[in-house]
Amino acid sequence: MTISLNCKDAGDPVCTHTMYGETEEELIENAKKHGIEAHGYTEESFNEEIAKNLEHFRKAMKTT
Repeated sequence: MTISLNCKDAGDPVCTHTMYGETEEELIENAKKHGIEAHGYTEESFNEEIAKNLEHFRKAMKTT
């Protein structure tokens, strides 16, 4: 089972990138990599964002 998360659904109104993972942890790591490379997050700022909005991100995740 693959889990996906669209950046737009996570909160960026213009980014069309989709992250994937086999587990929630892998998906979050891939989202962190994208956030750092494409949106200028630091690891610390991304971790803070996840901590504050984890339930929102979980609701936006899709399984296939």
